[in-house]
Amino acid sequence: MASAHRPEAGPPSPRRRPMRRRTALAGLLAGALALVTAACGTGGGDPQDRPPGASAEKPLTIYNSYTIAGLDPTGTGTNWLFDWGVAENLMEADEDGRIRPWLASSVTQASPTEWHITLRPGLTFQNGKPVDADAVHRALTRQLAGSKAVRTYLADGTTVGVTGPLDLALTTPAPNAAVPAALAARDTSLQIYDTEAVEAAGGDSAKIVNSGAFTGPYAITAWSPDLLRLTRYDNYWAGRPKLPAVTVKVVPDEQARINGVESGEAQLAFYPSPDAALTLAGRKDVVLKTSPKALQALLIDMNLTAAPFDDTRVRRAFARAIDYRELGQDVAPGSFVTATSLYPEGYPYAAATQRTDLDEANRLLDEAGWRKGGDGVRSRDGKRLTIRFVTQAQGPETNALAVVIKAQVAKAGFDLQIVNAEDSARTKADMGAWEASIGLNGSLSGTADPIQPFRARWTTGGSANAQKLSDPRIDAIGDQLLTTPDENARAQLLRDAQAILSDEQAYVIAATYKNFSVVAGGDWTGYDASNVRRHLRFDTAP
Repeated sequence: MASAHRPEAGPPSPRRRPMRRRTALAGLLAGALALVTAACGTGGGDPQDRPPGASAEKPLTIYNSYTIAGLDPTGTGTNWLFDWGVAENLMEADEDGRIRPWLASSVTQASPTEWHITLRPGLTFQNGKPVDADAVHRALTRQLAGSKAVRTYLADGTTVGVTGPLDLALTTPAPNAAVPAALAARDTSLQIYDTEAVEAAGGDSAKIVNSGAFTGPYAITAWSPDLLRLTRYDNYWAGRPKLPAVTVKVVPDEQARINGVESGEAQLAFYPSPDAALTLAGRKDVVLKTSPKALQALLIDMNLTAAPFDDTRVRRAFARAIDYRELGQDVAPGSFVTATSLYPEGYPYAAATQRTDLDEANRLLDEAGWRKGGDGVRSRDGKRLTIRFVTQAQGPETNALAVVIKAQVAKAGFDLQIVNAEDSARTKADMGAWEASIGLNGSLSGTADPIQPFRARWTTGGSANAQKLSDPRIDAIGDQLLTTPDENARAQLLRDAQAILSDEQAYVIAATYKNFSVVAGGDWTGYDASNVRRHLRFDTAP
C-alpha cells in the first residue's frame, strides 16, 4: 500500500536581503499607506529565550484584519478556525509543506480509487464526545454533500464508509492522487467536527459557540464576525495547551493594529504593511516577525470578460511592463522576493515564465491599436487605456505594491487607477467594476499545496475564479493533476500550465512573493511566524 506522505522535502528558503535605510521609494510608500504534532510547534521559540517574568499562563490577544464569516464548516470563513487552533483535519502540512497524519494515525492508498484511514485512539471533541470512525464519517459525509470548496479536490461520487471503530475507507469515482492534500488542506473545509452540535445550531453560528464542536486545543466561547474568544481545552489529545485563553479581534486599520501591540492591548498584530519593517527597525519591545519562507503569492488577475484585457496582446503588454525585480527587492527588503514564476523559486514545478521587457510591452500595445497621447497615456477609438486596479484594504501590502506598479506600467501607456476595496471579492463580483486586481490569493494553498488553488482559481467554473478564466487546456491539466500519482509528472503539468497562464496568454501573474509577517510585542517578541498559517498550536507560548 502506498503511503500518503509526500516524499520530497520542501523547497529551500528564498535568500533574504539585509535591512537597509528607507529609500525614496519606501518614502513614497509611507505616504501611500495610511502542523501540529505533540513533538513540534512553531509558535513559541525556546523557553530559555523568554524575557524575565514571561508567563505562558497569560492570555493572548491578537489583532487581525480579516473577519470570520461563520462557524459552520459547510459555509465560508471557517479556514480561520484552522489558523487559530480551533479546528483540525485528518492530515496536516508541516512547515516544509510535507503532508503527514494529524487526527489520523495513518492514511494509505489501498487501490487507485480507495484510501484507508485509521484514527488516533482516544480523540475527543471539546465537548467530550469521542472522535471515532462514526463521528468522522458523519463530518466527512456532510462536507462532501454541502461544501463547494471540497469539489476542488474530490469529485461528486466520492464516498466514505466505516470499516472499524477507528477505521474508514474513502472511495473516489476515479483515481485521485490528491486525496492526502485534500485531507490536509486549510481551504477545503474537510475539518473534523461534531455534526450533531453544528446541525443543532440550525445555520446560526452563534449557537455553535460553547458547543465544543471541534477538536483543537482552543474552544470557542464567544463569536461575531469581528471577534473570536477562545479558552483552553484541557483534555486536548496532544497535550495541555499553554495558553489559558485567546482573543482574536478584527481591527481593520493597520496602524491601529500596531498601536494595539505598542500599548500592550494586543501581543500580536497580523497583516502589517511592508513599511512596518522600516518603522520598527531597531526596536526590541515591538518587532516584526517573518516566516522563514516566502510562500504567499500576490497574484494579479485580469478581468477577461471585457476590454482591454479580453485582448491577449494587452494582457501580455501589462505583464511585460512590470518590473518584478523592483517589486521583490526594493519595496520592502526582507519581506518580498522577486517573482519569475507563478510558484516560489525552488519548487520543482516553478517555471521562469515572467520577465520585464518594456520594449515588447510598447510594441504589443502598438500592434493592438493603442496610441500614446501627449500625457503618455494610450487611447484607442477615443477611449483611454485606464485600468481600475483593485487592492485589498485588509492587506496593506497590496496597496503598497499597486503604487509602484502604477508608475511602472505608466511607462507603457497604462493609466492605473487604484481602487482600495474593503471587500475586494464583492467589488470583483461586479465584472463591470474592475479591469485588474492584486490580492493575497496565492498560487499555493495555506498548506503549501498547488492543486487546490489551481483548480479553484483557473479552471472553468472554479470556486475562486473571479476573472472568469476558461481555457480547455487549463481545464484538462486541472483534471490531470488529480489523476496523476507521479510527483515528477505533476510538476511537469504545472510547468506546462504556467507557459499558458502567465506567458502565452498572461491570464494571471505573480507580482511578488511575501514572507508571512506578524508584529509582536511584550513577552511575545520571540514568536515564530508560520509558513503554513498555523498561527496557534497547543504549545504556542511566549
